[in-house]
Amino acid sequence: MKKLRIFRIIISTLMFLMICAAFSGICDEAAKVCDVEFFPAFAAGSAMAIFWIILALVRGRAFCSFGCPLGFMQDVTGFLGRKLLRKKCLPQKPYRFLRYSAGVFLLVLFVFGFSSFAGFFEPFSATGRFLNTWLRPLFQFIGNVTGLWDYSEITPVVPGVAIASAVILLLIVISAFFRERLFCNTLCPAGFLLGLFSRIARYRLKFSDKCVRCKGCEKVCKAGCIDVEKGIIDNERCVVCGNCEAVCKFSGLTVVNSFFPHGQVPGALDNKRRLFLGGIAAAGVAAAVGKNMLKAPLGKLPCAPPGAGNVSDFNLKCTGCQLCIANCTGKVLTPAGLEYGIAGIGQPRLLPEKGFCDYNCNKCSSICPAGALMPLTLAEKKRWRVGKVTYFRERCVVVTDGEACGACAEHCPTGALDMVDYKDGLTIPKVTPELCIGCGGCEFICPVRPLRAVEVSGVARQSPIVDPEIFESGKKEKTPPAPAPQKSADDAFPF
Repeated sequence: MKKLRIFRIIISTLMFLMICAAFSGICDEAAKVCDVEFFPAFAAGSAMAIFWIILALVRGRAFCSFGCPLGFMQDVTGFLGRKLLRKKCLPQKPYRFLRYSAGVFLLVLFVFGFSSFAGFFEPFSATGRFLNTWLRPLFQFIGNVTGLWDYSEITPVVPGVAIASAVILLLIVISAFFRERLFCNTLCPAGFLLGLFSRIARYRLKFSDKCVRCKGCEKVCKAGCIDVEKGIIDNERCVVCGNCEAVCKFSGLTVVNSFFPHGQVPGALDNKRRLFLGGIAAAGVAAAVGKNMLKAPLGKLPCAPPGAGNVSDFNLKCTGCQLCIANCTGKVLTPAGLEYGIAGIGQPRLLPEKGFCDYNCNKCSSICPAGALMPLTLAEKKRWRVGKVTYFRERCVVVTDGEACGACAEHCPTGALDMVDYKDGLTIPKVTPELCIGCGGCEFICPVRPLRAVEVSGVARQSPIVDPEIFESGKKEKTPPAPAPQKSADDAFPF
């Protein structure tokens, strides 16, 4: 069916362009399309994950061809490989041991809190990391040069995370140049999960009596799941791209309605596979024992994005796709190195040295596709504590140089920093911890170098602060009333 193939190309192209727009940082609306991605939706427990699973049970791995951005990139690269090398697709080995090994291992990492590691191979997160660390700075540079859009500065990147994301994605794309969807059927966790459901799909492709064994379908099968000689179409690896049906001139392929073809239940576990899964389970237990050590933060606890709640839960859910970083208006979010520990590499953190959390922005919590950030209204976000400030009096220019400053208090949106009398007509900051939300505006603006006079550190559990107006009114109520003026004897006895 040529219509299915054309429809797939249009949808997948639009999806990829919208995801690129979402990571460009200039199109907020496009970020909503990321909610349909399977693995983030699976992590968030959203209805979209159920939709893709049901679709896999009905027809197969349609997500891999219609909704996956990394799948689109592999299709483009594979198409170029076929044209430039004049090669044809060939049946590929199922690589079931490798696929099951990688799939279960990555799921174990995800379950035991190493989501960012699993995210390096999860298609949406792997693509997002690359787009954020490489395409977005390039996009910003082009905008500044051409004048089409303006950025005051190019977004900095963490070299280790940027290099790792580029190497992994380039290896995947290069493999697609020669072997098409090899990654999807070996290392991709989304492909592994959806493939399990596709094994028992209700409707599946099958050779019809009209097939003349021309192998035309086999030559265009990018998943390598068609073997004409053996009469096999492996539905677990089929990505429902429509190439085979579009090229067949003899109606040699048909869709059959059957749960278990040939009367066999697919996926029966043999003893070797049971032993293997047992080994993976043992590895999971080891990961659970060692996760606290691997998740230990380096130095002070970093500030997680607003909406993280319990930071340990945030580290558990976040796949490090970096969509929030790409859309941060205050440019304060950056990929973490070892600040969260080894298990949190690539996850977002606030870096007040480079920016501050915009008081009138709640984008990050509203666009997180994995559910690692709970949605906050703007009013809720304005009172949401992500960190706490510490004032180092001995570093302040008012104390060290006798110069008037007060920049930190001027940039504090909640009044947590206030200027009080010091000496010689100067004032110094005073911290009211109950009002601090940890936005980083004070640290960002502080002129002291290299160590700033105010520093913001993270909190283990984010929570709302008290309403500033209620706090101030409470202080006034606690202030003892002024003593009533004493009446004189003449006032008591006026006559």
